[in-house]
Amino acid sequence: MLPEVILPDWFDRLGLTVWPLALCSVVAVAIVCERLVFVVRSLFRRGRTRAHLVDMLDANRWYPKPVRDELASLMIAELHADYFSGIRSLRMIATISPMLGLFGTILGVVSAFRAIAANVGPVSPHMIADGLWEAMLTTAVGLAIALPSVVMAYLFQQFASRQINRFSMLLNRQSLAYEVQGDGPLGMSRSHLERAAE
Repeated sequence: MLPEVILPDWFDRLGLTVWPLALCSVVAVAIVCERLVFVVRSLFRRGRTRAHLVDMLDANRWYPKPVRDELASLMIAELHADYFSGIRSLRMIATISPMLGLFGTILGVVSAFRAIAANVGPVSPHMIADGLWEAMLTTAVGLAIALPSVVMAYLFQQFASRQINRFSMLLNRQSLAYEVQGDGPLGMSRSHLERAAE
């Protein structure tokens, strides 16, 4: 049996949904911490990532533009997997936690009314309030898990979308620059472009 110091009194009042809610909170905290570390590392390594993408595209500059664009799409897809990792799990936790809380509330209300029905004496307001307080506690805990999960998932998605869009624009501009400069197999040099304009 776990000591009382680890599990507070209200923890036992959550009923059957206490352990699923606890699991959701632990997983959500773990994902948020991992994503925060990733965001900080990606900000420090942004220049290195940008240089790596340009070098990979530059090594294949002599291929036709559709091939370079496909290579750029593959590189962006790899980055997309890293930047958007964990966001879907946070959203799932944000969806499941309130449902678990509501389920616990319904079970608590049923238990409270069963206790009231089993009482042969007069029903006091204290008896009703105590049962409802325990029942509503699970909803509060579920929402306390869901709201930060939704906010953090939104912030992580905005950060990931912004970074991926910047990398995509970088690769697209670089691929077009090869065509304009005549480095691509079908590209024309700037002097050829000027002569064609005349």
